[in-house]
Amino acid sequence: MRQNAIYAAKARVRPLDAKYLACNPLPDPTNERDLSCFITLWKESHDNTLQEAVNNCQTAENVIVDMQNIMGEALAMYDVKRQDWCRSYVDEMRGIEL
Repeated sequence: MRQNAIYAAKARVRPLDAKYLACNPLPDPTNERDLSCFITLWKESHDNTLQEAVNNCQTAENVIVDMQNIMGEALAMYDVKRQDWCRSYVDEMRGIEL
């Protein structure tokens, strides 16, 4: 019985995500919820200065680079659905940039 309690306690402990440990503010490009949240918050925010606009565009381009890597992997695996998914998010972010 005591052994089961120890196993249960160990099962509840989860290692921290590498992205969290690196203090990476970029959304996870493989997680649709992260991308949607990032895009929604970016659409709703208003850039007060040109520097803020440039910083937001650079952040989006960093995410787009990761998305293009995923799209390349999907292309290599002939995963058309994943390619379309990546392309839709890239197009949406580029639209906001413009």
